[in-house]
Amino acid sequence: MIRKKIGVLLALLLFTINSPLLREKAYASDAPLFFYPSSGIVEDVEEGFTVDVLIDSGGVEISKARVVVKYDPQVIILKEAGRNNSLFAQFPDDQSSTDNVEGIVMLTGITEIEDGVPFYTTVGEPDVFIRLKFEIIDTSVEKIVLDMNYSGEDELFESIIITAHEPNSNILLSKPSSAIFHLKSDDIPETAINISSTGIIVGLVLILAGAFVRRSNDNIFIKRRGTVVIEGTE
Repeated sequence: MIRKKIGVLLALLLFTINSPLLREKAYASDAPLFFYPSSGIVEDVEEGFTVDVLIDSGGVEISKARVVVKYDPQVIILKEAGRNNSLFAQFPDDQSSTDNVEGIVMLTGITEIEDGVPFYTTVGEPDVFIRLKFEIIDTSVEKIVLDMNYSGEDELFESIIITAHEPNSNILLSKPSSAIFHLKSDDIPETAINISSTGIIVGLVLILAGAFVRRSNDNIFIKRRGTVVIEGTE
């Protein structure tokens, strides 16, 4: 009876998250940079899991954004990373990095006036800035934690979101919340998480010898078959 009730509650929660009418609420966050999902249970330990970092400028024009994600390389390793090429004009190689030894991935997007394209601003729902796929190498742990480096300063290896106009301030005013995922061996229903109603164009980036390697063709992510069952939303 208890298992049946849990199953009903889980099904209701998943319906709520995937409902088009409530999707905007599911993404809601006070921070302009945050993990999605921010918590859950890994469905298939052998398959690993995928998590996005979403950006929400709150209608403010942005000239630069950097996300720096830290993880425990003794527990998980980064297998793939996809960036949303439509957000910024440049993604400098010297400000983007991956390291499965130290457990860090950094992506910086920049748009300058000279680029001749509009500055990024969020319209409607938050946008996917980077998508990360991890492999689990230590299944004995109870939970997996992802953090973002943050100091409040525009420094390398620190997460920031810089406005496009003077005085070019950092609107990321506090350290983003961590993402926490638990491992579970029981059968868990698969989820389908809509990133947006129209889909996003992401240049797939493969991790090879600690460097970003771009594929020649872009991939359209309209729907992702989730490997994480969401426990709650912020």
